[in-house]
Amino acid sequence: MAAVYSIGVLPAYRGKGLATLMLKRALSILKDHYPILRLYVMEGNEAESVYYNLGFAPGVQEIQSMRIPAQG
Repeated sequence: MAAVYSIGVLPAYRGKGLATLMLKRALSILKDHYPILRLYVMEGNEAESVYYNLGFAPGVQEIQSMRIPAQG
């Protein structure tokens, strides 16, 4: 299964549709090879609207919590 874990645009270039173009390009390449593309995003991320506009739908919420053990 294909997955998008990270995509970023430098602050000076945000709001110009670059993330949308990158994702559209990825989707056009992957659509013939993978029936499902999973995307991971932090809830509340301002980019969520980009993903919804591209047809992504909310999935199962996954939470991973990591910690450094106390030194003993």
